[in-house]
Amino acid sequence: MRFLLLLFLALQAAPPAPAPAAQHDPFAALRVQWAKDLHAKHIDDSLAQYASDADFISDAGRTHGMPALRQLFTTITATFDSDLTFTSQRVEISSELAYDSGTYKETLLNRATGKAQNMTGDYLTIYRRTKAANGNAVWLIVEQIWTGGEVK
Repeated sequence: MRFLLLLFLALQAAPPAPAPAAQHDPFAALRVQWAKDLHAKHIDDSLAQYASDADFISDAGRTHGMPALRQLFTTITATFDSDLTFTSQRVEISSELAYDSGTYKETLLNRATGKAQNMTGDYLTIYRRTKAANGNAVWLIVEQIWTGGEVK
């Protein structure tokens, strides 16, 4: 009995286990590339990050599927030049689905008027792990939601 009491006291006095290392963010490079592709107006490269049945949701409404996403990106890149940064605040992965949630800051320059708009808001991107044509597993966007608006 005395042995169990000593063991219990020893365990209570032991230093806490070190915190686990921060989880690697598998979407950091995807976020950066997405912003670069938008800035460079590389529509096909931007769309390559989306599943064919993906949705893009903003204050303007829901855009569903690859043809509608292509039209949206074509309109956006023809109308604006974009400088965009993301700040991820939370990434969670569970089996074949994952999400990335955070904030964004964007400067939109209207190509016709030269007027700049400073935008800020929140985003949520939901990914699904799928197999690419080469057999490798890749994460594709299935839902992307943006909120926010112009900073006055």
